[in-house]
Amino acid sequence: EGASFIYVVDGALSTVAAETNPQDAPVPPCISNLDGGLVQVAIEVEDRAQRSAITRVNADDVRVTVAAPAARGEANNELLEFMGKVLGLRLSQMTLQRGWNNKSKLLVVEDLSARQVYEKLLEAVQP
Repeated sequence: EGASFIYVVDGALSTVAAETNPQDAPVPPCISNLDGGLVQVAIEVEDRAQRSAITRVNADDVRVTVAAPAARGEANNELLEFMGKVLGLRLSQMTLQRGWNNKSKLLVVEDLSARQVYEKLLEAVQP
């Protein structure tokens, strides 16, 4: 039978007490600082949903649903417009990059700290 493995990456795991206010929790690893004052957000996108929404923020990624299909970049355009509204940013302050699979994206934002991005995303979560 195959063996099971757990890989632990230094700094990738964190715990927060259940009674802790989410705004007081540390910024999860899916929201990270880049050089030059930029912030990167790992996003998992579900297209063809009923509406655009942020459905969860956890250590791995920010789950976002969009109504548009992935074809012809429609979902990417809707994702950028939606994230601009959530974060209070113009399209020129955000860049969308490919992630590790076809549903994952890396959003790079200007003019906000990782903490500010995290708090704005938490405020917008609609399970």
